[in-house]
Amino acid sequence: MRRSIASRSRRDDPRAWARITVAAIDAARTRSPALRERGAEAIYQIFFDAALKRFDAFTRYNGQDSARDARAQRDGFGGIGITIDTSSGDVRVASVMPETPAARGGIKVDDRITGIAGGSTAGMTARDVVRRLRGPVGDAIAVELRRGDEPALRTVTLVRAHIMPQTVTWRREGDVAIIRLTGFNHRTAETLVETLAEAERTVGPGIAGIVLDLRGNLGGLLDQSIAVADAFLADGTIVSTRGRHRAASGLSTARPGDPGERLPLVVLVNGGSASASEIVAAALQDNHRAVVIGSASFGKGSVQTVIALPNEGELVLTWARFLAPSGYPLADLGVRPTLCTSGGLEPQAAILARVRAGTAHDEALIRRWHDADHDDLDGLKSLRATCPPETAERDADVALARALLADRALHAAALQPRGPLAAAE
Repeated sequence: MRRSIASRSRRDDPRAWARITVAAIDAARTRSPALRERGAEAIYQIFFDAALKRFDAFTRYNGQDSARDARAQRDGFGGIGITIDTSSGDVRVASVMPETPAARGGIKVDDRITGIAGGSTAGMTARDVVRRLRGPVGDAIAVELRRGDEPALRTVTLVRAHIMPQTVTWRREGDVAIIRLTGFNHRTAETLVETLAEAERTVGPGIAGIVLDLRGNLGGLLDQSIAVADAFLADGTIVSTRGRHRAASGLSTARPGDPGERLPLVVLVNGGSASASEIVAAALQDNHRAVVIGSASFGKGSVQTVIALPNEGELVLTWARFLAPSGYPLADLGVRPTLCTSGGLEPQAAILARVRAGTAHDEALIRRWHDADHDDLDGLKSLRATCPPETAERDADVALARALLADRALHAAALQPRGPLAAAE
């Protein structure tokens, strides 16, 4: 039987080989009491950890629970449209997404959920609560809750809908729209375009520009990062990918006609900005479209492909590496901000003075960044130390972005061509 399956599996068909692996483990467990006692998931984890340990740090096996969470973030899930907070000991509604079953059913922030589908939430973990609230789209679920000091409990019956996690939010500060991206799922680019239109309508014709906040954004779907960058670019290269397999190599370019192309732009990054976030930041920086402010980004320069397994787990395999438009790999290095604010020590006035004086760009350092030897890990660490990655999200970075957008000439000065890219042009 195994010989027959293997004989039909091509060497370049990872899904078929994954099925063979799972079938082999299942067969072994039927014959070995010791393996049965460990449980299927434990055996899968041990096997794949051993099989994948010689690969890079981002190739991994996701078990059923983590794979389920990852799919929910990428693809959405059947639910009611709330987030919860259990830090106080009870189950509090932390947010309610608009136009979802929870919003239509009248659930409000700070409501406490005391029961789900007839069962009490007492003693439940946050994961347990989420599992109970999620389920097949179209199924009804009864939620019992207490509001404020009301003595009586409320029970609302909701019909689960397809919920896509919200990755795009925005707020207005004066005449600037600050748009925050927390991830890249299947609706991120579409929602961003809608948000840009809403921001322009709300702020009006006097809108000074956009601050795109990518701090703490660990990434997500490659195609969405390309679409997000394209929303702000009329032309130019967005990203190129290179891999051993010919299908892993490609080049993505921008096309005109998106609403974000017209407005001045600043991008915020930090050490928690990774993968898809770095693709967007590098594309907008290298095409002289945005001033990037913050600390060095995470430095994850590889693309993963996700292979679904029969046990509902996933194999996440590194497929290619990506390069910034100017040609440098982002792996282990990341994006260096146009204006580095690591440490938060330099006053805003001093940074702006350097921009006015034309001394904000250290072209020798930028050239070293772009020409770095990626086999020299100590050299990469030394370069990153010139703008150390931080996870802090300082209000001062937003204030600096607003100051640049308030002065078109100042913003233009900060966008001046950088050494390696200007030389290539």
